[in-house]
Amino acid sequence: MVKKRKGIPKFLFMASIFFFLVLSFPNMFISADTQIEITYLKIDVELMEDRSFKETIDMIIFPKEEINFNLHLPKEYKNLELMHNDMKIEFSDGKTIKLTANELNSIKISYTSLDSIEKRKKDFIYVRELVYPNVKNLIFRIKLPLAYGINNEDISSIIPEPTYLQSDGKRIIVLWEMKSPQTPTMFRVKYNSLVTNNKFDINIFVPFAIFSILLILSGILIFNKTYKNKESELKIPSSLLSEDERIICNILKNEGGTIKQKKLSNLTGFSKAKITKILTNLEKKEVITRDPIGRTFIVTLKKKINH
Repeated sequence: MVKKRKGIPKFLFMASIFFFLVLSFPNMFISADTQIEITYLKIDVELMEDRSFKETIDMIIFPKEEINFNLHLPKEYKNLELMHNDMKIEFSDGKTIKLTANELNSIKISYTSLDSIEKRKKDFIYVRELVYPNVKNLIFRIKLPLAYGINNEDISSIIPEPTYLQSDGKRIIVLWEMKSPQTPTMFRVKYNSLVTNNKFDINIFVPFAIFSILLILSGILIFNKTYKNKESELKIPSSLLSEDERIICNILKNEGGTIKQKKLSNLTGFSKAKITKILTNLEKKEVITRDPIGRTFIVTLKKKINH
């Protein structure tokens, strides 16, 4: 007599149902943090000779609902400062901040990390993993220590390839500008001292010095123009601005108060026509000024936004 096969065990049946639901509704298990869109993210890193660094993060977020946003802080840090909509707030151990729904949330984080840079013989290596999800516009800037440089012949010195390699007259700056970068993404900079046996490496120092002098002269010209046009500080209520106008004003603030008009299209994703319309409205409200330079304009923020 042939025995009948037993039915599928109950736990296997329930597991198959659960697996089907996971495949059918993948977004059910995605955290709210991964679904938030970060309109603007700027990371400034200042590397120190003692292998520590100071990091400052600025971001603009417009959430559709109230949510606890993960700040993605490192395991070890000190001198932490946290600002939310220009107000200093105390930090919680959970490393999250509550965002206000349907409002522009401006977040600024700064902290110091000690002994965080790897040393390999004469080289120093800084590595940073970008883990913030759904970033629309990214500016990532790394400032090397004084008298340190990068070996241009080593293609692995900077990963990924930077948008610009600049100098402020004292330090070399590595800069990336990205739209909708994939995350997580690893950023890596390998650098070394320009001083060899207590003397500067002349092959590196001479072009660096020439570039620095030209940069300083350009800075003097810009400073003189800015100083002549400087006006008393004024404020305007944020309620008088539209959401798009507040985004432009926050970007201007994070860029030090001035920016080229054509760069705003890249940072916001707005069309050139829309940028022009927004800037025209801001000019009428006397929030900004525009000065022609070549085929574009220099946009300057005249008034602070009173949140």
